[in-house]
Amino acid sequence: MKQELEAEYLATFKKTVAMHEVFLQRLAGHPTLRNDTNFRVFLEYSEDLNVRGKNKKERIGGLLKSISKQADEVILSNQKDVDEFFEQQRVFLVEYHNKIKDSTMKSDKMTRSQKNCADTYIKVSGGFLGLSTIENTSLQKFFAQIAEHFEKARKIEGRVASDGDLKQSDTLRYYLHDSKAAMDLLYRRSRALANYEAANKALDKARSKNKDVKQAEDAQQLAMSKFERMSDVAKTELTDFKKRRVAMFKKNLTDVAELEVKHAKAQIQLLRSTLATLKEE
Repeated sequence: MKQELEAEYLATFKKTVAMHEVFLQRLAGHPTLRNDTNFRVFLEYSEDLNVRGKNKKERIGGLLKSISKQADEVILSNQKDVDEFFEQQRVFLVEYHNKIKDSTMKSDKMTRSQKNCADTYIKVSGGFLGLSTIENTSLQKFFAQIAEHFEKARKIEGRVASDGDLKQSDTLRYYLHDSKAAMDLLYRRSRALANYEAANKALDKARSKNKDVKQAEDAQQLAMSKFERMSDVAKTELTDFKKRRVAMFKKNLTDVAELEVKHAKAQIQLLRSTLATLKEE
């Protein structure tokens, strides 16, 4: 029992550390966020950091903001982007997000099945171990050997589940959230574009009436500057998102394949060893 708890704790620890490492490396490599004061405090502060949770008012405010954002997204969904790059990215990200969400669910389901299989091996091993203790049976050694086989198989199957969860499911889950962040970035740019178009219309209206023209021009210049700055940042972030995504999937899926081959060889070796022992007896 102690060994099982230690193995489970180690798997959880490795999973947490791996995802934090990816996130912190991303922040450290970001041209703007790596100079953020809060990030430096987090890395360099030697004592414990106390983080205050959101109070009731802040949670309600966040909920209302989320509802407002979803309604705004519906309004902007029919907006045609004049920039072909961003239009292609928008279409791609919607499809990509849905597919990676489905893949994450299926990967989690597979991992749960592998963990359930490992748990089932415990019951099978316990059953054979119980049979081996029955008095006056000629199959005592046979049952004990089979029980030992399933106990070892459980450990291998548990490692298969843990490695799959760490290298595959967590990678999919990370980019599920990352793709959502990319979609939110495109939403903010679409909102900036809508504000810029509204400012252009307001300027035309002010000129036609020859009223508050200077204020309308300043508002139009501010909206245009914000939209252009948002477009530049979005293009850089989306290009970087593609590079990071391809590199991480290539690395982690290669690791998954190598680990599966390793565990498969261990399972074959265990079967051969068990069969050889049974033949000798």
